[in-house]
Amino acid sequence: LGYRVERDPFGKVLLKAGISAATIREWCKDPQVTFGPMPMTKSLFDTLEDTNSDWCAALCQMVAGVGKPEKPVNLEDEVAKLKAQLEAYQPLEKAVAAIQAHVPPAPAKASKGKKAAEPLKEEQKPPLRQKAGSGSSGGGGKGKGKGK
Repeated sequence: LGYRVERDPFGKVLLKAGISAATIREWCKDPQVTFGPMPMTKSLFDTLEDTNSDWCAALCQMVAGVGKPEKPVNLEDEVAKLKAQLEAYQPLEKAVAAIQAHVPPAPAKASKGKKAAEPLKEEQKPPLRQKAGSGSSGGGGKGKGKGK
């Protein structure tokens, strides 16, 4: 549309996705492209028509072949590595099993002849004392009394 790929916002997205500027410029001419796991050939514009920007960018990556899977990994080597990693966790597994199997000792019982302390009943509690000089009990004070 007249913009340089590097200055266009969506062009920047495609460049960041790994698609070369030369490929993007070529796509501006609506070429027939072959893509997909089951290869199909179709017009690029028809392929990208009616897609939002993130889906369009993903399709562009697929068409450009950027997201091709890497060559297969030797699975036996991968399994051996994973087994070695699992073996490194064996001591931890044993420690966790020991912790889970632990039964705490029973609480200590009171010695013979002594009962565990129980709260006092109301009638066993000592009476509350009042502070000196307070209270309403008479006597000793100079006050007006019934006369003589």
